[in-house]
Amino acid sequence: MGLIKKLNMVYIQSNTEKNLPHHFDCACALYGATDSALDYRLTSFEEVKSGKLDLLIKDNLFVGSVEFMREVFNRVGINDVRVPKNSNREHEVLTLKEAHSRVSEGETLFIKPFEIKLFTGLILDGCKYSCLETIPDDTKVMVYQPFNREIISEWRIYVNNGVIEDARNYSGDFMVIPAQEYIESVILNDCKNFPTAYTIDIAVLDNNKLEVVEFNDMWAIGNYGMPNYIYLKLLKRRYFEIIKN
Repeated sequence: MGLIKKLNMVYIQSNTEKNLPHHFDCACALYGATDSALDYRLTSFEEVKSGKLDLLIKDNLFVGSVEFMREVFNRVGINDVRVPKNSNREHEVLTLKEAHSRVSEGETLFIKPFEIKLFTGLILDGCKYSCLETIPDDTKVMVYQPFNREIISEWRIYVNNGVIEDARNYSGDFMVIPAQEYIESVILNDCKNFPTAYTIDIAVLDNNKLEVVEFNDMWAIGNYGMPNYIYLKLLKRRYFEIIKN
């Protein structure tokens, strides 16, 4: 109950001119604030970086891109905020160069950057990816074995205080739905010591087997279609948990 508090203001990342939300998810937060009768202010990354909002960070909700939120947390001495584990599947941490070397020897690997949202996770199979061209060879990546069956549907599960708050299909056949019992078992068995608000990405394979793709911290996650006021509620819950701890 200590995480639920009255907000003075919601500071939402804007463009440089401070007349529009920075991106879609910031717009969702803006409409969530409106729906919840909360005051909000558009504020740019540059304004946060200047330090003039530092005294407001602990008592007001800030919402924005991963880069924006990292700066907000850094302003109050909080670094490397993430869920306890990225997945319930086994993985290694390698450099990007080491991963490329393994692939050149015939392996196919799924990689995800250790630094949150540095690039989108992808299958490394010898093809060239433009998103990796500027990434240094010594960048740390988490390396997984790819699924051995085709993924036919993927879902993002939003979890609030150990309970499924919402679920949204983000890829594949939206008529193929993962079983609630499986999701609840993942929450119970694999998400101990997790924060109050986070997401689970679930894949449905072509043999109907269910697999966890990854876990993500709520502060770094967008809205895939849930009502905006619920999206803002989850952002608020997680934000003040981070700030408090």
